[in-house]
Amino acid sequence: MEHVTVAPTSDRYLRGRRRGPKISRRLGRMMIRRTMLLVVFVGLVLVGIWVANLVSRTPELAVNQVWVEGNERLSDGEILEFLELGGTTNILTLDLESVRQRLLRSAWVRDVELKRVLPGTLTLEIVERTPVAIAVLDELYLLAEDGTVLDQLSPQYDVSSLVLVQGLREGGGLSYERASLAGRLAEALTADGRLALLVSEIDVSEGTGSITLHLRKPAVTFLVEERTMVARLKELLPLLNSVLDRFPDLSVVDLRFRDRIYLRLIEPTLGETYAKRYTSTDFAIGGASF
Repeated sequence: MEHVTVAPTSDRYLRGRRRGPKISRRLGRMMIRRTMLLVVFVGLVLVGIWVANLVSRTPELAVNQVWVEGNERLSDGEILEFLELGGTTNILTLDLESVRQRLLRSAWVRDVELKRVLPGTLTLEIVERTPVAIAVLDELYLLAEDGTVLDQLSPQYDVSSLVLVQGLREGGGLSYERASLAGRLAEALTADGRLALLVSEIDVSEGTGSITLHLRKPAVTFLVEERTMVARLKELLPLLNSVLDRFPDLSVVDLRFRDRIYLRLIEPTLGETYAKRYTSTDFAIGGASF
């Protein structure tokens, strides 16, 4: 059997008392270290604020030059007005996103990329919207491919390649849904040079399922739907002259129905009938509501 020696009660008590000062000193050192770290942190923050304040007031870092690229419709002066930069605006503290949002307030600006070039140059790379149509509202306006109304049409603008758009109003105001539709249609037509020369006017009053197109020459009206408009126009374009030769009084061509083309003719004079002159099974006279 092992012999266990138990220290007297007085010895155990003294050893416990001896540990007390060590723990207290350890806690004291930890508090001092934490306090020093806090003081250092606060000092660094204050130094950082002082440096940032000093830098923000440095004349060499003020925006003194703006380089603009990509603008064709907007002048450099108009862009500078949108920037709203003061003479002491610091290049480092300038909020680029706020400047970007101010530029996007212009209907012509579709997107813009901003960059800082030290010490004091701001560069702008602008992507402008492209007019694809002339919108008929209270006045004539240029319409972009995404349906944005850009600017009032001026006499100096070349409109020879632009299609006229009707039916943009709904309930007394501009319908953004119709404007977007008109922009998509006009962009799809301008993507094909032949179709751009063929169509002079678009009416979107009835929406995507029944769009009215008026040709430049000959004076014939087409009924199409957005989804198949380009494909069906391309199908008919090579046949158009032969159709007009057979039906010189052609008024409306309906391309809304799959695999069928319906023709509407100008009312014939008394005693004249077109049924005797019509034999093709690829076309049908009438058969649709116009």
